Amino acid sequence: MLALVQVLISGLVTGCLYGLLALGIVLIYRTTGVLNFAYGAIASFCTCFMYALMSLAHLNFWLAALLTLFGSLLFGALLEQGFARPVLRAPIFTKAIATLALALVLETVAQLIWPQLTSPVRFSTPFEGLALHPGGLYLSLIDLLVVGVIVVLVLALNLFLTRTSLGIAMRATSDNLPTARLMGIPVGLIFLLVWSLAALIAALAGILLASRQQLIEVRFMDPILLLAFVGAVLGGLESLPGALLGGILVGVVDNLLTLLLAGHTLGALNIGDRSIVEMLIFVAFVLVLLLRPQGLLGRALLRRV
Repeated sequence: MLALVQVLISGLVTGCLYGLLALGIVLIYRTTGVLNFAYGAIASFCTCFMYALMSLAHLNFWLAALLTLFGSLLFGALLEQGFARPVLRAPIFTKAIATLALALVLETVAQLIWPQLTSPVRFSTPFEGLALHPGGLYLSLIDLLVVGVIVVLVLALNLFLTRTSLGIAMRATSDNLPTARLMGIPVGLIFLLVWSLAALIAALAGILLASRQQLIEVRFMDPILLLAFVGAVLGGLESLPGALLGGILVGVVDNLLTLLLAGHTLGALNIGDRSIVEMLIFVAFVLVLLLRPQGLLGRALLRRV
């Protein structure tokens, strides 16, 4: 029983990281219509920048994190102006392919700037070895920090979207872009804000993941990006709460399957293998979408016939 609770806690933390990435993916898609496959590369690039600040500039963890988060806002604005704005009116498929190209460009640039990060290196944090042990459970400080940061971020984002003029304008733009233009909302400014905010969320997810696994390399976010996309679509690409919920569900199911299938074989096939676990997640994902194509918290599209 203790092992099951421990796995559920670990799955919750992992799911929070998936949900954080899914949140940024949905934020960009809902407002600008861009399905951003470069989101993992953006997170990796920002985290590599933080590593450089700590290892080359010898800044402490907190100052490096603060500068990275501030820099991610500027980085997001630069991407919106230099990449997203020119392809804004392109078909959605074209924009999606363009984000794949952007991911390759960012990863190549990162390899050129930080060649030492083409292979995994240690990511040092002040949380190493710090943990609580309530009732025989193991709760590392970084895991508690991950959950705490997610809670604070979601509350802050909710207050921003519901209590500020910019946040309300952002919601209006995402709900109905033509009407928002007619009402005089500065749509260009909103798009800039969305990309900056999404880049900040990506940087935060990258820092938390690197701190949790204590390793970093140029493509370290790629393995979880696909599962974050599963969480985003599962929760509903039109719903920010759904994105977070979908990511958490994927993380919990991932850890539960890993526990239940560990050490089991089917003939010569090791069904506890990581690839089998991911395949089962994708199968379950497809089955859920067959029953509810709009996602768990998404809204069904109504068509006049």
